[in-house]
Amino acid sequence: MFWLQRQFLADMTRLTITEDPGEEFAFRGRNTITDSIDDGIIFYDDVTKVHVLPECESFTIQVITPDLAVEMDFADADSVREALELFETKQVLEVNSDSPGFVRITPSLEKTEETRGESIVKLTPNQGVLEQKPLPDERLSENLPDADKD
Repeated sequence: MFWLQRQFLADMTRLTITEDPGEEFAFRGRNTITDSIDDGIIFYDDVTKVHVLPECESFTIQVITPDLAVEMDFADADSVREALELFETKQVLEVNSDSPGFVRITPSLEKTEETRGESIVKLTPNQGVLEQKPLPDERLSENLPDADKD
């Protein structure tokens, strides 16, 4: 099978694309949990959503899987439209950026396993979950109704 590979440069996020649809794409970016550079592979079959984040002053596409979310910043609306079409047709082979921060990776906080060679930051059960505790009754005892009185 012959395929042609080319670069789609958007000044911020760089996409390596192919003419033939693929099954996965590689990514490299800043892990928002560990604040380090991280990379891995996303299989198109695992993608649950690809959308533009609703922020007024930026052009960001987010690719979501059960294990992580990858956010990619683009220079303008035309670049975003073209990149969305490339993801829809599964022609993206690699996502990268020249400067740190233009591609961000947010691992799922619910997973506790290593996924397809990628390190995923994990939380133990109930870590980060708010717990509701009853507050002590601070009213004066003379203001409390007496349950013993008939």
